[in-house]
Amino acid sequence: MGARALGQALVEKSLHLTAEDGSTWDASVVRVVGAFVLDMIGHNNNHDRDVFQIASGEGAGSARLALHAHLANQRWNHQAAGSSPGAAGPGPRAAHARRQARAAALRALARGRRGCGSNGSRARRCYNTDGQIFSDLGIPVVLFMENYDINRTGYHDTDDTMKNIDLDYASAVAAIAIESLAAVAIEKQ
Repeated sequence: MGARALGQALVEKSLHLTAEDGSTWDASVVRVVGAFVLDMIGHNNNHDRDVFQIASGEGAGSARLALHAHLANQRWNHQAAGSSPGAAGPGPRAAHARRQARAAALRALARGRRGCGSNGSRARRCYNTDGQIFSDLGIPVVLFMENYDINRTGYHDTDDTMKNIDLDYASAVAAIAIESLAAVAIEKQ
């Protein structure tokens, strides 16, 4: 619901942000050129540890963002490959978070598939996520999400608490997303 409200405010050019001190900032002139959406990034799947998905939205703009995310993930894995428990930096579990899709899938998306990414069966990978809201608005988007397991304990139920959060894993995914955003921010347009 929050993504829908944000999307509506962007379309209507009525976005106003409120600071902690209660002051407001008129952001109605802001033009969003892309979005990185992080959804449920702290739930590490016990069946396939340290894997997360990077799902791009529609078109070449989303594929370009996903490529930056893929490259950031490769750099993260390369830098952290030598880490061990007790060494400076993250441990191996956080170090080996890797994306599922291959670069060929990014090239296919750039050729114009519809939706927030799709697999061979045309199922949308961003269906029913905040990423789909942005993709539907024509905003290039990439969804960072856990290695999804709807049957896990703590999926939108009373066990959805911090006891099910893997902070090392969430930190690794967040760091990759931040590096992706930084790479896009300095990219020559």
